[in-house]
Amino acid sequence: MDNKYVPNTGIDEESIKKLRPRTKKLFETHLMVVDPENHIQKIADYGNELAIFHIETVRQPEKIIRQIRDAGMKTGICVNNRTDARVVLPFLGKADLCLVMGVEAGFGGQEFNPAALGKIKLIRQHIDKNKLGCKIEVDGGINPQTGALCTQAGCDILVAGTFIFRHPKGIGQAVKEFRDGK
Repeated sequence: MDNKYVPNTGIDEESIKKLRPRTKKLFETHLMVVDPENHIQKIADYGNELAIFHIETVRQPEKIIRQIRDAGMKTGICVNNRTDARVVLPFLGKADLCLVMGVEAGFGGQEFNPAALGKIKLIRQHIDKNKLGCKIEVDGGINPQTGALCTQAGCDILVAGTFIFRHPKGIGQAVKEFRDGK
C-alpha cells in the first residue's frame, strides 16, 4: 500500500527481505500501489513468489504480467470492489490467480460486499469454460459465513486476515471456527 492508490500503508519491500529467511511458505504480495511496475523486480529479488496487481492501476496489463513472469514470479490480477469483473477476463489465461476484493481495498475489518459473489461466479464461469488454470482468491470481509458463500460461488482461496488475527478468542479459535464452518 502506497497511501496513493489506497489511503493507507502496509508492508514494504524491505519487510519482505527481512521476513523471507524466516519461512519457506509462499510469499504473495498484493500490490495496492499506483505504479506496480516500479515494485516488481525488488519484491522478486527479495524472495516473493506471487505478485498481484490491480487491473485499475495499469494501462497495459499484458506488460505487467510479462514483467512479473520475467522476474520469475507467478502473476495475479486483482479486481477492486467497484470495478466490473469483465475487465479482467481477457487476461486470465495469462494469470495464475485472480483476486476479487470483497471490500474496498486498503483497510481491514470492513464488511463483505455481496456484489463480490457475482464477480466470483462470472470469473469462475470464464475460467471453467476456457479451461484456464487460474485460481480465484477473495480478500476482504471474510469470515466462516462469507467464506462459505465465496467457495459456493467458485472461489479457491480465502484471505481472512482480520477475522483470524483480531479474533477476540485468539488465532486458534478463529481457525477452529473456519474449520467447523461456524
